[in-house]
Amino acid sequence: MATPTQPTHTAASDTRYLAEALARAGRPPSFAEPAQEQFLDGGRTGTRVTRLTCANGCSFVLKVIPRERAFREALCHDGEAAAWLAGATRVLPPPLVNPTLDATLHPERDEWWLLMDDVSPDIVTRSGWTEAHTLRLFEAMASLHATHWEAPDTPREGIGTLSATTALLVEIALYASTGRASVEWAARSAEAFQVPRMLLPGFLEAAGTGNADFYLTLLRRWRDIVAALDDQPSTLLHGDLRRANVAFVDGQVVLFDWELAARGSAAADLAWHWFLHYWAYPPNDGRLPTDRLWLRDAYLDRLEEQRGSRVDRDAFRVSWELAWLRVFCQLGFVLADGLAEDHSNVRRQRIQDAFQEARRIVDEHLP
Repeated sequence: MATPTQPTHTAASDTRYLAEALARAGRPPSFAEPAQEQFLDGGRTGTRVTRLTCANGCSFVLKVIPRERAFREALCHDGEAAAWLAGATRVLPPPLVNPTLDATLHPERDEWWLLMDDVSPDIVTRSGWTEAHTLRLFEAMASLHATHWEAPDTPREGIGTLSATTALLVEIALYASTGRASVEWAARSAEAFQVPRMLLPGFLEAAGTGNADFYLTLLRRWRDIVAALDDQPSTLLHGDLRRANVAFVDGQVVLFDWELAARGSAAADLAWHWFLHYWAYPPNDGRLPTDRLWLRDAYLDRLEEQRGSRVDRDAFRVSWELAWLRVFCQLGFVLADGLAEDHSNVRRQRIQDAFQEARRIVDEHLP
């Protein structure tokens, strides 16, 4: 629940609200006329995101998050606004920056309002993302992970667990696959996040009967995967390191959308990015994911440098594979994105390769 010291407001998203929010952030009002509003549609779940452009050209992003929503019930906390107010994500170790300037509760609407600097011009396009971007991101994440490595004093308000963030997407996938919900919030969450419903039929068809059955069985074993990961050292995780949540601004790595922030194995952050960018939507350069493992090693080098001590690399490689398996459970269906337009069957082969990798990991680490 929200903390007693939380700021509240009752203004609309107009000049008055923006002036008050900037004042709380220690920023002078940077406009002379009411800000123009532009709704941003980026596939977000249960949130309203608006760009506020001021008369002098400065722009901000306002993210409005209803407190009463299925995701909140699944994650068991009040979300990224509460995490920012508690200080868990407000001040990050360099070169990381959170662009959030202000978080308030609108009690009449029962909504969190987050005001952020608009960094959208500095988000790299999918086709423009390179290994160099992943390297910068991974080395920046090493600073965050080192800071919170097994740290008991990290604020927990608005921060989830690996179990809760895993269950959120796995239970949606199970419901979309079978039509049956094992938890009450799954059906409502599936309505808010409909990507699994759109992609799972094609994914399971391309997988083939044997692999489809394996996948559903694996989904039901998600607790075994999380339990194995929970044996590893824990740290603060962003939880959603996809390209669209990262911007590179003047040497800084800007991270936003902390809704899936959690404590858990550092490998969970890396594997999430790895699966999305080098399995589901890889660069068209003919290289395999295994050709890019030097990026993981570069992360470990920086992590050891930041911590000032060695990391058990063999144990980390095990957690890396288990974390990859976790993401495969949560997001495996995105491998089928664009399947209908893929006349060369590259995506079908990638799906088969992913199942081969998943079976290997299960055989080696989940007896």
